[in-house]
Amino acid sequence: MPSKPVLSEADKRAVRERLRELCEECWIAQGYKKTSVKNLCSQAAVSIGTFYTLYPAKEDLFLETIENIQSRLTERVLEINRCQQTKAGFAQSMKDLVREYDSKPFLYHVNTPDFQAFIAKLPEEAIRKIKLDSFAVFRQAVQAANLTLKMEQSQAFGILSALLATISAKETLSVTCDYFAVFDCMTDILVSRIFQ
Repeated sequence: MPSKPVLSEADKRAVRERLRELCEECWIAQGYKKTSVKNLCSQAAVSIGTFYTLYPAKEDLFLETIENIQSRLTERVLEINRCQQTKAGFAQSMKDLVREYDSKPFLYHVNTPDFQAFIAKLPEEAIRKIKLDSFAVFRQAVQAANLTLKMEQSQAFGILSALLATISAKETLSVTCDYFAVFDCMTDILVSRIFQ
């Protein structure tokens, strides 16, 4: 009986990257519950056996995918603030972040049955890992932007968290106004009030 081909470490990294890309696309298009391992494997041109040698369960791929997205978003915010060390640069990073959230609703619509089905299958430690520590991200962004706060750090970060939380009201607000125009205006006003 011929032995199965063994994937090199480089092959494993490439397959994992492809599966994460497909997972993100499918999660956006159809949600967690409707995304099957079989479909992901078919699209990635890998066997189901190969999938399970890389990921013990479907949730492990989804967890890795959401962590990858969060890491990418954090790096984008930090890069903008490193390159544009101004209040305008900081405001731009918040505007970019909310637009990225908008393209990936599963990042903020965490109370949907679909997201809850995903969370229900995760151990507590994994759940803690995906709860983005926005205060830590804001702290890093302020340092990268080399800005000085006018107020207590916790209050400033609370204001920025509340600002980003308005994305969950986008559908309601969009009935009467251009949500992104309102968000951009609020961002500019709040950033000018928060920083010296």
